[in-house]
Amino acid sequence: MCIGTNMGGHKMKSSPIRQERVDAIAMNEPTPSNKSGSFLSDIASIVFILKATGLLPLYETISKYELGPPTIIHRLYSIVVHALVHAMTIFNLYTLFTGGSQQVFYSYRETDNINYWIEILLCIVTYTITVFICSKNSKSFLKVLNDTLKVDDDINRQFSETIVNNCGFAVIFIILVITIQGYIVVLKVFLIDEPLTITSYIIICVYSLQNTLSSIFIVYASIMLRLLSVRFAYLNSLLTGYTYKEQQKPRQRLRTRAANNMRLAAPPAPAMANFPDDSLFTFRMYNKLLRLYKLVNDNCSLILVVYMGYAFYSITTTTYNLFVQITTQQGMSPYVLQICFALLVVHTAMLALLSRCSGEATDQANLTSQILARVYEKSKEYQNIIDKFLTKSIKQEMQFTAYGFFVIDNSTLFKIFSAVTTYLVILIQFKQLEESKLEDAGVPSSSPVAVTVASTTMLIETRQ
Repeated sequence: MCIGTNMGGHKMKSSPIRQERVDAIAMNEPTPSNKSGSFLSDIASIVFILKATGLLPLYETISKYELGPPTIIHRLYSIVVHALVHAMTIFNLYTLFTGGSQQVFYSYRETDNINYWIEILLCIVTYTITVFICSKNSKSFLKVLNDTLKVDDDINRQFSETIVNNCGFAVIFIILVITIQGYIVVLKVFLIDEPLTITSYIIICVYSLQNTLSSIFIVYASIMLRLLSVRFAYLNSLLTGYTYKEQQKPRQRLRTRAANNMRLAAPPAPAMANFPDDSLFTFRMYNKLLRLYKLVNDNCSLILVVYMGYAFYSITTTTYNLFVQITTQQGMSPYVLQICFALLVVHTAMLALLSRCSGEATDQANLTSQILARVYEKSKEYQNIIDKFLTKSIKQEMQFTAYGFFVIDNSTLFKIFSAVTTYLVILIQFKQLEESKLEDAGVPSSSPVAVTVASTTMLIETRQ
């Protein structure tokens, strides 16, 4: 029996033990509410937003476990949305490079204004690349959804069980992102004393809108990783029952941690006679999930690179602005402080969510071979099945990366803040250099003309 062998679609007769098995991590018995729907009903809110903004194709629902391609009208709608996005991007870039956005730069120093200008530029680039990649890989995104539905269909037909995804966190993060970005728009409007021009309103609103949609796509990527993690966990729970430790205690009721952090009792370990059939099905589903894992990574890699670069720079400059506000002699601005804290919360939350979901999916994917290595080998037939899988899995340790530049896992957030600390020291040194030039020019750092003098001095040194 080879790994990944097609079982011909024949449904096995489930044993009483298998019928009663409940995965304490990710499974519940089917209920009337989840029999009629798939995991798409759990993420309906974020899918609606992404479809309305053109980041996901407007697919057609054929059946509970199958999605169809978008119609011609839906494709035209996506093309129009993408055209509007690119037109707005061109307008924002033109405004930034021609000086039409000077009203939104409210900092006291030239260094602060440069950092904010770069931050806006990175936000525009991040969202534009996100739209471009989503448009290019629209069929691939649809394939991920379809293949995940097929995995659920196979599990339902094999064991008559429905996976509980626990994706309620998506709504919480969407509300958090929309609320914070709307609050930032209000704060920036009140921050600028003079009446705002139409161009300034557009830049502020579009900047927050692009921030919002980029963050929502990160939530979507995290959800897809969460879905894969739950399904890996289910397959691992099947194999765990056949491990040596569980087979040695067939009468002892096991306790595992459920998704709601409660302790549930699990039935005794299944009989080893079921291992060949269960293992072949598990290996087939495992290979499907690995392909989905790699496909999600390939689709989102470039988006993750630009977003994490933007988030890193935004966290750094925001922390720097907090330092400037605390140390400035002109007093702290409550609006700037609130904007800084809001940006720190939203970017840190997105990076933490992505890191955690990626780490969970990677850990569950790599855990399968470790569990299988502890399977109770009672006969040579079982040993051959295990050896074939382990020989294949040794060469494919899974990692979720940002376009291959770095691995995204539970340690990513710590690494980012370590890099932020280093770059923050550099920005503070630039600030001290700027103040020293103002003092050499005989202008107090708190003077209203300090920015003009600093800019003139830097310009003269550049020409020399």
